[in-house]
Amino acid sequence: ERVVQLCRPDLCNDFAPLRLRETVVAQHLPPQLTSFVGRTAEIAEVRAVLADNRLVTLTGAGGVGKTRLALQVATLAVADFGDGTWWADLAPVTDPDLVAATVARALGLPDQTGRSPQHSLLQHIGNRNVLVVLDNCEHLLDSTATLLTSLAGGCPRLRVLCTSREPIGLTGEVTWR
Repeated sequence: ERVVQLCRPDLCNDFAPLRLRETVVAQHLPPQLTSFVGRTAEIAEVRAVLADNRLVTLTGAGGVGKTRLALQVATLAVADFGDGTWWADLAPVTDPDLVAATVARALGLPDQTGRSPQHSLLQHIGNRNVLVVLDNCEHLLDSTATLLTSLAGGCPRLRVLCTSREPIGLTGEVTWR
């Protein structure tokens, strides 16, 4: 069923997201072009840490496999997040003010005049059981921290798995090296 919403500056655009009768697991992850070999213990450990913590950051030097490990963990954890699993790559983002917009676009949210991307994310995620993977956060630590602080306060069932060369530095963040 296709639903369309007219958005105009003089009309109310604050509507709750549509709900489906049945929960459908949505996986919005980049395709894996190669098979994942090994690192079984690491996958199990990261999944266990993610199950117990809302924000987990995989850290390490460039090229050690943080992105690939995060992708594998997210792929295996899809069934744990009934409202969806999303991937947002922050590597091409150079303007810190675009972090929230990049994440919103990754979740399929349209740009709306008069509404910040952060507000759209808060309203869209709400109380949904969602995993968001933020890849390559190291050059946008402050703006990523600001967004995650806001989302943590307004989205109680949200889990975030980040990759970065250094920790984001938030209270409650669990760093896995």
